[in-house]
Amino acid sequence: MELQWPLILFTTLLAWAAGLFGAQCLWALRGRGAKAQMPALIVSVALLAVGGIAVFFHLEHWERIFNGFGHMTSGITQELIAIVVLAVVMVVYFVYLRRSGDEARVPAWLAVAGLVLAVVLVVVMGHSYMMASLPAWDSLLQIGSLLGAACAFGPATMAVICAVRDEASDLDAKANVIGQCANVVLVVAYLIAMQATAGSYTAVEFWYDPTQPTLDITPDGSTAPFSGASMGWAVCSIVAAVAGAASAFVGKAKGDWKIWGAVGAACVLVSALALRATFYMTGVSIYPFF
Repeated sequence: MELQWPLILFTTLLAWAAGLFGAQCLWALRGRGAKAQMPALIVSVALLAVGGIAVFFHLEHWERIFNGFGHMTSGITQELIAIVVLAVVMVVYFVYLRRSGDEARVPAWLAVAGLVLAVVLVVVMGHSYMMASLPAWDSLLQIGSLLGAACAFGPATMAVICAVRDEASDLDAKANVIGQCANVVLVVAYLIAMQATAGSYTAVEFWYDPTQPTLDITPDGSTAPFSGASMGWAVCSIVAAVAGAASAFVGKAKGDWKIWGAVGAACVLVSALALRATFYMTGVSIYPFF
């Protein structure tokens, strides 16, 4: 399948937005980063908005997106609901931050709700891509890879904002190390799962297309992330994820999260984009089998 960059940006930026909002909710629960709360909320809202706009560039007739909203089982409808609900919680979060003044406190129930809904948004977004006709996509680890990106994006970005606002704490290091390591594990696990699905295409070697009667149903390397044109993207996603984890350990050792938090976020961005590129390159349908 061709690389669908609007959707790649959509999933990546929404994972970033959800990860950052979830991170600031975690910081709020732990009583950390008061001065960083409002800037973090602004950044997460901006990421959510840009990601939402990006999806429209995937459609030649974007106005037809509204046709899908009439079906509750449609993935795009479920994504919209999750985005709207999270946006409402963000507005409530903003109101509480404004009311609390310099203390920048929010109720524990709101922080928990925000954290849960951030996870729900990523899960719903990933679930909308799961379909039996695309074996490489039809995996819970695909959802896990997006959660991994969110877990790495959020703490890294939050650590940068806290450092800029002179709100650094021990939570910066703990959350970054855990989040970045989780991302590495989930990236590698999903790539292995993708590789395992390559066997789904071995039963039929060719299928008939009136316009391209000799076209191979499975062009070399198209169904396996570690072969052909997909290999570069797959390797890049792993290397960038590992680099992000390394930045977390360096940041923990040096305590300079302005630099190492930014490096970590950049590494996760590269890893997430490369993994979604691999995701689309291995997205070959098995519909001719039926």
